[in-house]
Amino acid sequence: MFVDIHNHILPGIDDGAPTLPYALDMARVAVADGTDTMVATPHRAWSSRKNAPPEWVRENVEELQFALDYAQIPLRIVAATELQVGPALARDLTEGTVLTIGGGEWALIELPFDRLPHDALDHLKSVLDIGVKIVIAHPERNADIQRHLAFVDACADLGTYFQLNTGSILGRFGSSARKAAEAILARAHELPLIIASDSHNLDHRPPNLMREAHAIAARIAGAEAADAMVNTRPRSLLPKV
Repeated sequence: MFVDIHNHILPGIDDGAPTLPYALDMARVAVADGTDTMVATPHRAWSSRKNAPPEWVRENVEELQFALDYAQIPLRIVAATELQVGPALARDLTEGTVLTIGGGEWALIELPFDRLPHDALDHLKSVLDIGVKIVIAHPERNADIQRHLAFVDACADLGTYFQLNTGSILGRFGSSARKAAEAILARAHELPLIIASDSHNLDHRPPNLMREAHAIAARIAGAEAADAMVNTRPRSLLPKV
């Protein structure tokens, strides 16, 4: 079974599922693909909304979980937020104004898609200094990382995890993202990797590509490493129930 730690299944919050029925359809195809847990990670800021307060995200997760249970869809939803690297992030985490994965010790932090900020590593170090561990979301989609993996190496030295998108592995974000994902997968025995869907909808960015991405990862990195990317490693980040 798969654990998907990055997706936008919460309805009506950002550019993900627009309605509750749509979110339930996303859940159905995810379960059919083999996923049993999804960490809902709405963008912290979206459009005119500047923040996604933890209590608000949790309320939306509870509503979705109730609907899933009522519809007898066997999927667990965990609350989190997709955060952006920046100077205020450590402060916001300390003050509790943003949400970690399940309220635990791991935060999902994305990099910009174009150039890396010159102080990005300093911001990540500040997060680690307050005792929060980091999963870097879709590093393979960053333009600088697509050219070389030096920043990945620097982050690995700090103990961060790396989450690759299923769509990148399958070439849905172009050849540069696919090649970067493959280069990172080839180093799975050095880097702590996780595969997640970053799903937003049912067509272009669906939640049911985990099995196919896992198969590609197994061919590149081996079956045991691939299993860790979709199950044991992401499951270890979740709060105990």
